[in-house]
Amino acid sequence: MLRKLEKYEVLDEIGHGGMATVYRARDSSLDRFVALKVLHPHLQRTSEARARFTREAKSVAKLRHPHILEIYDYSGEASNETYIAAELLTGPTLKDFVLKHKDVPPEIAVCIALQLASALGEAHAKGIIHRDVKPENVLIHEDRCVKLTDFGIAYMVDAHTFTVTGQILGSPGHMAPEQVEGGTCDVRSDVFSLGTVLYFCATGRLPFVGRNPHHLLKLLLEGEYPDPLRLRPAIGQDLAAIIHKALARVPADRYQSAAEIAGELRAFLIEMAIDDPDETLARYLANPTEMATELHRQSLQRLLAIGASTARAGDVPKAQAVLSRALALDDGNDRALRLLGSLGRRRRRNTLIVLAAFTLVVAMVGAGYAAWLRGDVAALPTDTGGATAETPNAKPGVPDEAAGSDGLAEPVTDPTTDERATTADPTNKQVLPTGRRWVVFKPNPPNVSISVDGSPLKPYGPDFRRVRLKVGNHSFRFVGAEGCCEERVVRRRVPPGARDFELAVKLRYKPARLYLKGPTHADAKVRITLPGNRRVTGRIREILRIPMSSLQATAQVQISASGYKPYKSVVRLRAGGDLTEHSFTLETEAETP
Repeated sequence: MLRKLEKYEVLDEIGHGGMATVYRARDSSLDRFVALKVLHPHLQRTSEARARFTREAKSVAKLRHPHILEIYDYSGEASNETYIAAELLTGPTLKDFVLKHKDVPPEIAVCIALQLASALGEAHAKGIIHRDVKPENVLIHEDRCVKLTDFGIAYMVDAHTFTVTGQILGSPGHMAPEQVEGGTCDVRSDVFSLGTVLYFCATGRLPFVGRNPHHLLKLLLEGEYPDPLRLRPAIGQDLAAIIHKALARVPADRYQSAAEIAGELRAFLIEMAIDDPDETLARYLANPTEMATELHRQSLQRLLAIGASTARAGDVPKAQAVLSRALALDDGNDRALRLLGSLGRRRRRNTLIVLAAFTLVVAMVGAGYAAWLRGDVAALPTDTGGATAETPNAKPGVPDEAAGSDGLAEPVTDPTTDERATTADPTNKQVLPTGRRWVVFKPNPPNVSISVDGSPLKPYGPDFRRVRLKVGNHSFRFVGAEGCCEERVVRRRVPPGARDFELAVKLRYKPARLYLKGPTHADAKVRITLPGNRRVTGRIREILRIPMSSLQATAQVQISASGYKPYKSVVRLRAGGDLTEHSFTLETEAETP
């Protein structure tokens, strides 16, 4: 096929979609090949389709990013044929690549997702939501990187088709549940779709596969998909956790931005000693077989090293996770098995210590109780090390669960005062308890979302400060905004009463994460000083976890190495936020004359 479309020589068709056909063409003015996307003839006559095509072309043309298809030219609204001239990518699509190269290394899957997250972050910053992130819309370019294509077009096509025929064209298995339900889409919808792409790259299959379109949508809306760790144990628990969070059915439970999931992906790669994801991906795309073998070896050695260090530090869950992944990569690895065996011995030893302490406490309590029955007060211990026999300000009848699971006391309203005041005086104007009571939330920090008895999370604020509940037991889930705090679930009994029942809950701030990028020195020492003169020490080129007592904090960084001047700087940290990267250089000390 050869025809002329203004200054473009149309050579051959390279793609066909629900809204447009893509051709390989030659720009006769600049003598370069382009991808020419031409609106279908039956949509050329539709003013709404042309207007949306125009709007999308102008929006995407504003984007300049190494992992987003670049727009060169647009036909304009007055043209007889509506088209977009764009960068011609070499291909293939990510879908075809993954299907051809089975068992893509998990680190490569993360590198791909990281580039896509970076592209989405740029688009979101410009107010553009992709709405159709899927492997078919990701192309490999020049065997060095991936590029995201087809911004915004699928949303229009799907919405139009759904209205007319009741069917959804394209790949609904990549769409966020709120998008399928017709609700509001936002950046978290793209995060969900990115999660399906990461799942596909990591496991070789899609998360949502149904017997028919109805079954597929049912699975997607209910959030039912096979555990990626069960499909491919070699991905490990850390990557599986990232996938699960990205695919959360409720938007509030997902990563709240492309930047947030990018931070988690980058942290995963850093822990696996991959400091340059772009270079690693380029090397893999240039020679997948050879690079897969190299990454397998490097990952196994890295996992064994992490397993040994975490075992020595007593972090049993982390050690078990990384060593399990090591065994998935190399079944029967002797070192991994030995390290796992040492964890078992450590656990048994700790269990015996706990049992011995428990037995001693039971014996002491039993002796005290027997003395109390005999009335032998003198037999009871009098030196409690500063503790008193009675707890000051203790309220009779208040259950022990008034203290949170983390040991932080939470005030619980004593209902007896309300009930006595209501029933003793017939002239009292207060309303008698009717089986329901207002529960007033007092979270710290206040920037949280709350779920009551499993209901969808709802942001705490002027419109949601209290809830009316039946008298009885209830569960309350508190989730900090943008992952700033540890999620917390508390269970409380709401007693009868006329006045409001106050529920005060304090959440722990998550650690901030800091990565110091610079030259490696064997004896380099890192010291982080936080407000209140709190200090954290560590090493360069490793992720430092900084305990936080507030949402944000300014920390002083000092790096010392023999033969170099001390390096000092200040960094801004955020609890639970994206990984903070800080570059540094060390200056050689002047020689003493």
